[in-house]
Amino acid sequence: MIHGWQVLAASPDPAATPADVTDQWNSAVSAESPGTVAAMAPELAAVTDIDAHDWWVRATISVDHPSRLRFAGLTAPARVFLDGELAATCESMFLPVTVFVAAGTTRVEIVFGSMDQWLRTRRPRGRWRSSLVAAQGLRWARTTFLGRAPVYGQLPAPVGIWRPVEVLADVHDHRCCVTVDPARSQIRVDGMADPESPGPITIEVDDPNGDRIGAPVGVTVVDGRFDAEVPVADAQLWWPRGYGDQPRYRVRVLDTGRVVHESSVGFRVVTTRTDGGFTLVVNDVPIFARGVTWSPPDPVALQVEAEVLEHGLRALADIGVTMVRVVGGMVFEQPDFYRLCAELGILVWQDAMLATIDPPDEAADLICREMAELLRTHSGNPAIVVVSGGSETLQQPEMLGLDPTAMSLPLLSEHLPTVVAAHADVVYVPASPSSPGLEGQSIRPDLGVAHWFGVGGYLRPLDDMRSAGVRFAAESLAFSIPPAPESVDRHFGSASGAGHHPLWKSAVPRDRGSSWDFEDVRDHYVRELFGVDPAALRRTDPERGLQLGRAAVAEAMRTCFAFWRQGDSRCAGALVLTGRDLVPGAGWGIFDSDGMPKAPVPVLARVWAPTTVTIEDAGLSGLRVDVHHDGPQAIAGELVLVAAGPTGHVVAEAATPIEVAAHSSVTLYDSGITGKFADLSHAYRFGPAPADAVQVSLRVDGAEIARDVLVVVVRTGQVHTGLRATASQGTSGDWTLEVSAEVTLRYVVIEMAGWTPSDNWFHIVPGQPHRVHLTGAGIPAGRVTSVDGILSARIEVSAS
Repeated sequence: MIHGWQVLAASPDPAATPADVTDQWNSAVSAESPGTVAAMAPELAAVTDIDAHDWWVRATISVDHPSRLRFAGLTAPARVFLDGELAATCESMFLPVTVFVAAGTTRVEIVFGSMDQWLRTRRPRGRWRSSLVAAQGLRWARTTFLGRAPVYGQLPAPVGIWRPVEVLADVHDHRCCVTVDPARSQIRVDGMADPESPGPITIEVDDPNGDRIGAPVGVTVVDGRFDAEVPVADAQLWWPRGYGDQPRYRVRVLDTGRVVHESSVGFRVVTTRTDGGFTLVVNDVPIFARGVTWSPPDPVALQVEAEVLEHGLRALADIGVTMVRVVGGMVFEQPDFYRLCAELGILVWQDAMLATIDPPDEAADLICREMAELLRTHSGNPAIVVVSGGSETLQQPEMLGLDPTAMSLPLLSEHLPTVVAAHADVVYVPASPSSPGLEGQSIRPDLGVAHWFGVGGYLRPLDDMRSAGVRFAAESLAFSIPPAPESVDRHFGSASGAGHHPLWKSAVPRDRGSSWDFEDVRDHYVRELFGVDPAALRRTDPERGLQLGRAAVAEAMRTCFAFWRQGDSRCAGALVLTGRDLVPGAGWGIFDSDGMPKAPVPVLARVWAPTTVTIEDAGLSGLRVDVHHDGPQAIAGELVLVAAGPTGHVVAEAATPIEVAAHSSVTLYDSGITGKFADLSHAYRFGPAPADAVQVSLRVDGAEIARDVLVVVVRTGQVHTGLRATASQGTSGDWTLEVSAEVTLRYVVIEMAGWTPSDNWFHIVPGQPHRVHLTGAGIPAGRVTSVDGILSARIEVSAS
């Protein structure tokens, strides 16, 4: 139906028409499908300054009857020609473009204007300069900063067709919007009728089991529009992951028996508590939101198959993520993303596509139309719970010391909230970060929504997360995180190049204009936590240098989230910057650019789990143990504490029954579990520390469902450990790995090609084996290491 895709680079000419480039197509590059320039012609894009050229894309469309040709995403500025005649212009890459084609064969040509040329037009300056991009004129461009902001890595500018091209036989767009009213237990649908259709318009709703609810509902058309309400008896509530199930209802709109709209919706109520902070409340239950800021899986093509999205989102869901944030300055995600978030129970925080810039008043209408289109397209999707007016849109002028009272932004305070209220049942936040009602306080972490990098970019000690009083961090904990050794080898040859190779350094995030990068940040915490000189270690033992870097980041993230999840911390959530690297190397992502987990992933999985236990040093109060349970049903079991000395002898062991109500937490102290004071935290310093390490386990029906270890006595350097790892196969065919050591060990790492352990990067108490389930095929093989151990241990296979 559409064939013969070609892409051509041409000299910039804002007035060019297809006739002006007719004789240049012999130098064009052919492509199998539409896409961005870098995706359609990677060899050409690699040696060409994409923003310096006009880019022409053409194809031929053949249809048997008049049709709609819908471009879900064209980068701006762009113009669409049909058979040489201008048919449409594109001012925003975040709005679809639709043209109508006649029956027969039509030549389609699109010119994507040079961004460099577009920026040469003089336009009014903003009231402040963006720290994200060098070209300040980009504040007028409705486009992404990917490929134009160095902090995202060395990426080509995304120019071209970045979303699918559809040929639609139905020339009328019914533009349906679906809203859900849990209070009245009904679904409401409104849309535009086709004036050429004889009707009737009907609505069908299927319940979460796929069964039809009642008979199709007939719709009355008035002045070309229709509006109908469909009752749903005993509607099932949709919950965030871990807090309950995710039932969804299927809605279909039919015009004369033909499906013209189909969507999946969910019943849920979202509100906030804003007692100086920001707490999301879903179905009357406060949510501790934990997760990441989202990165496009393919930052070049900007679109991937649904299976790729599902793999990435499911990997996040499996480690306990309850929220992802689509960040301003990047792109709105493709429809499958929002659908999958609803299926998996992942809440979505959606920014307007603004970042650090002063948005021109003249662009307000476009920005509002972008948000309205997104919310209408995904109307009724229960996963979308927060919409904000962009990333650091309010913080940037504050950081520059400007008077916040002079920074009036009607777009954020009036226009966008009106659009959001008209299209979706979500919480609106003026910007991320911001403190609603407290203008000029966006920088303070203890008010409203923060971007908090006290631990991270600003090199504060780990205890700063206590004094900072973070209430909700929509971004936090940015580190240059080394990928796994196999990823380092695959992309950089070996660890010896890490920290020195130009490609490695180009992938390390750096704020524009700064004299430091985030590898320096990681080095600071390696020095603080392990007492070594990272620069010297890179020269003598680069592999250990990277391993200590991985452990330092994991320790920082675990420490912060273990505290934030405590109810008396008053923190209601935090999102890590970021979920996935955009390019190979040591980026911010907790997953690398290939989607493989980095060291913080299994550590965060333990503290993010819907039901988990944490233990920490509470000073003179002893050891604090918190059991968190997000689930909708109460649990009952026992809490088991074991404390061991340096040789593995048990100095304290006790178990106590525990009950945890639905959606709640329980806090105990070691003396409440053991029944006596033992100074297990060594806070009183009555002689040598009684315990080297303390393990606490939560067991339900005899099975261990959560475990945490506190290392009380931290030793420097590496020691002989007596580390052992034995794999055994059960009667059901499942494999288990038992790991033990003769001394306390931090960050024990299981390395098994082709196998996935259920836990990794954990601590070991001497004499207390830790059993890990293995997933894979064949006979397990590999090794186990520790940052504290001199030697690794080869995995043995039990003969039994």
